[in-house]
Amino acid sequence: MTDTNKAQTIEELKAEVSELKAARKEELLAQAEQRKQDEELRSLELQKQALESGSLPSSSTGTPQSLQRRMTDVENARVRTWAYALGAYFTGPIFPFIVANRTKSWTPFWAGLALGTASLPFAFMDLGILTSLPATALGTALQASKSQKKRDELGIVSPEEADLLRFKQF
Repeated sequence: MTDTNKAQTIEELKAEVSELKAARKEELLAQAEQRKQDEELRSLELQKQALESGSLPSSSTGTPQSLQRRMTDVENARVRTWAYALGAYFTGPIFPFIVANRTKSWTPFWAGLALGTASLPFAFMDLGILTSLPATALGTALQASKSQKKRDELGIVSPEEADLLRFKQF
């Protein structure tokens, strides 16, 4: 063999090796992508099973903050609109304060309190019977929309289902 043949053979071998490396790299990338897709599919199936069984899907991060956030979401979903409205009407800001403290959702409380305070000068006209309705309605509407949003996020329909989630998981 001559030096040109050896050089040509070495170049051919180098090209073949680089082709094999590229093919192996593509094969490994395809395997990694397949593993990732399989893992995501398994995770989604576990979440589906958890939701079908009526519980919240367990997250991989069980940090105290995420558990507190989930607990707050469930508490928001548990609020019954009729109870909030009656409590706000008959107790003024007391019942909305209790609910706001439990749910960590302070906007309905502050909005109702502000409107109730603004309507106080007119309370002498009807002894506060009708003038307390706007404040009650505003706070109730805000809390009802917040509760419905959390129910939709949790995939539940009623506050009773949220009760079941709370007592099942927490």
